[in-house]
Amino acid sequence: MKLKGTYVIKEIAGETVAIRVNNDIADLRGAISLKGSAETMFSALLSGAQKEDIVKLLVETYHVPEEAAKNDTEAFLTTLNSNNLLEGYM
Repeated sequence: MKLKGTYVIKEIAGETVAIRVNNDIADLRGAISLKGSAETMFSALLSGAQKEDIVKLLVETYHVPEEAAKNDTEAFLTTLNSNNLLEGYM
C-alpha cells in the first residue's frame, strides 16, 4: 500500500496540510488538512509505512490502546482510499 503521487507536508496559515506535487509544481487544489494523528499517519505513509506500522506508531506516540489505534488507522486509510489517494489498499 502506498500513496498515489508525491506529497509534501507544509504548515500554511497555522494549519498543517499535505500538498500534492506534480512536475515540481505544488497543486494546492488538492491540499489535505492534517490535524492531530492524521499528520502522524500521513507522514508515516510518506515514509513507506504499512497499516501495522502505523498502528504501532499511534500506540507508541499517543499511548492509546491498540484497538483504538487500529480503528483510527482503518478509518484514516479508508478515507484516503475512498478519495482515490492510495494504491494497493484492501
